[in-house]
Amino acid sequence: MKIILTFMFIITLSLDLFGRMNPFEPTDTFNEKKSEYYKIKEQEKAKILENKHKKQIKLDALKKVKIKAKVKKETFKILPFVNVEVINDKLIIKVDTKYKLLNQDILKAQKKLLFDFKGNVSFYTVRKSIEHKDFKSFAIGTHRKNNFFRVVVDLPENLVKYKEVISSKKGIITIQKIK
Repeated sequence: MKIILTFMFIITLSLDLFGRMNPFEPTDTFNEKKSEYYKIKEQEKAKILENKHKKQIKLDALKKVKIKAKVKKETFKILPFVNVEVINDKLIIKVDTKYKLLNQDILKAQKKLLFDFKGNVSFYTVRKSIEHKDFKSFAIGTHRKNNFFRVVVDLPENLVKYKEVISSKKGIITIQKIK
């Protein structure tokens, strides 16, 4: 019986010696594996972020190219003192500043804008079609008897969908489609 008790005491003592104080406390091996895992994860995250950054740079470059491609600029030098430009959704009429704007008029039924400029000039009427979704055509003609010339802009849509900005001092009229 003493042998059995001694044997049980030795087994209990040996189990107690191999057991940890707190079984919920992490071991050194666990901590090492955990730190390795986090290092690998950080490296993977860094690679992913780097790839995203490279993709974003490529996308930004593509957007700039698309923006440049979207800018549609067409210039018409009609007379030495009148230029017309179409840039995206704007039609810009530039008239030499020595010709003052006398009158502007709107023909709603015909979808036309009229601009009269004071000036005793003589030239044949110039008409130009514009291949643009927001503008149809324009015409410039002289009225010598009344000492003015007229710029007419023909629009494809209702005039309510357009706004005009007139800078008389600079001789610039901007007509823009409202989105």
